Amino acid sequence: MKKLVVLGAISFAALSVAACNPKAEDGKAADGAAPAAGAAAELEGPKPGLWRVTTAMEGVPGGASVPPQEVCITEAKFEAPSSVQAAGADCTTTPLTKQGDARVSTATCNLPNNMKSESTVKVSGDFASRYTTEVVTKINPAPAPGMGETKITMTAERIGDCPAA
Repeated sequence: MKKLVVLGAISFAALSVAACNPKAEDGKAADGAAPAAGAAAELEGPKPGLWRVTTAMEGVPGGASVPPQEVCITEAKFEAPSSVQAAGADCTTTPLTKQGDARVSTATCNLPNNMKSESTVKVSGDFASRYTTEVVTKINPAPAPGMGETKITMTAERIGDCPAA
């Protein structure tokens, strides 16, 4: 169960970054689905280009880590992150909305064994050279001591233009 919860939290966090890069290599949305109509049309996202994303995690057992990743963002727009659903989970996700200088989305999941997770994604920054994505997930009841809340912080820094295709 620990691996499932950690994987779910990391996957949700990764999707929040992927939401800033809505086109996969095949040209479809990152989650394989069409974007929600008007979900975040008014929200301008990061400047197109090559971004390096570093990840820090708190509350994740075993000191799980993710190596820095480079992501090519092709369009300056945000889309709502897709919820990550494990087998038997029932999740709902809200679209990213502007709240002050940040973009915020939430996800709530009813998990097997009467567990519930609530995640909040907050994205903020200048979006031209740097932005931060913070994902806080609370799980009730906690699957193990010390796993009731996790915080994943991803910092993206623009490092140049995308490589030629």
